[in-house]
Amino acid sequence: MSSNDRQIIAEIVNKLETSWNAADGAGFAQPFSEDADFVNIRGEHFRTRVAIAKGHQVIFDTIYRGSSVQFEVESVRSLDSGVLLAHLKSTLRAPSGPLEGEHHSLISIVVVQDGNQWRIAALHNTLVAQPPSFNTGKTASE
Repeated sequence: MSSNDRQIIAEIVNKLETSWNAADGAGFAQPFSEDADFVNIRGEHFRTRVAIAKGHQVIFDTIYRGSSVQFEVESVRSLDSGVLLAHLKSTLRAPSGPLEGEHHSLISIVVVQDGNQWRIAALHNTLVAQPPSFNTGKTASE
């Protein structure tokens, strides 16, 4: 990963995080391409920047009202000239609603160069389940 590739992703991720924390659906969608694909933690598939903006504004105004998110860039690699793949760790804190509490996810994004700008062409968000506690003191054969 080049430092330039990491900087490109860091700038995009900063826009996403800042917009989420401001409950700004249009701002959140701004780094996406016009025809972007977005798959959320429930497997719902949204297409287009407009749909991503509207969908996020709805959740900012309802189930994620008052929530905050923190993203951490885990990895970045170039797939081709003008195409980057990045993985992000996400921590969501929701003060109320059906997902009240702290949740973690792993996000994959494909970012493409569009003239002088870089845009998210695809994002897939996967909720990371907490591993069950297997520390019972018994062996597998018991």
